[in-house]
Amino acid sequence: MIKKGFTLVEITIVMALVFLMLGVVDGIFISYVKTYKSSVVQNNGFNYLSEAIAIIEKEVNYLAKDVITEENVIKISNTNGNDIKYIKCINGNLYVLYGTMYKLPNDSSSKALIVDNVKEFVAVKSGKNIYIKIIWYNGQNVERCLVLENAN
Repeated sequence: MIKKGFTLVEITIVMALVFLMLGVVDGIFISYVKTYKSSVVQNNGFNYLSEAIAIIEKEVNYLAKDVITEENVIKISNTNGNDIKYIKCINGNLYVLYGTMYKLPNDSSSKALIVDNVKEFVAVKSGKNIYIKIIWYNGQNVERCLVLENAN
């Protein structure tokens, strides 16, 4: 008599092999997703920090008459003689603070956010150059030396 079908042992072995292959594929997929997420965070960080440097460069060169750095704060006096801007890190956020020569900006002044989650901000002026370093919350950093085109 010829029996057709599979035994319980054969079905168990096939199921074990299928689950083993699923486990391997799952491990590879999880590893790929983690790598992808990490690269996205690094890419975003580089883009945010590069954009922050571009904003700072625009601020120190657009209608700037005088640029001074003191204790990692950039003070910008405009050519119209009335406006004063500070680029300053407040509670881990990098801002442009706006004021006039009659009302100097402080931490609660009108401000525009440049980049958030900043771990450290360094700004040092030497002649017609400003050295800027921004370290983001995840340790990524960007360093640039900007040339002052119009300001003293």
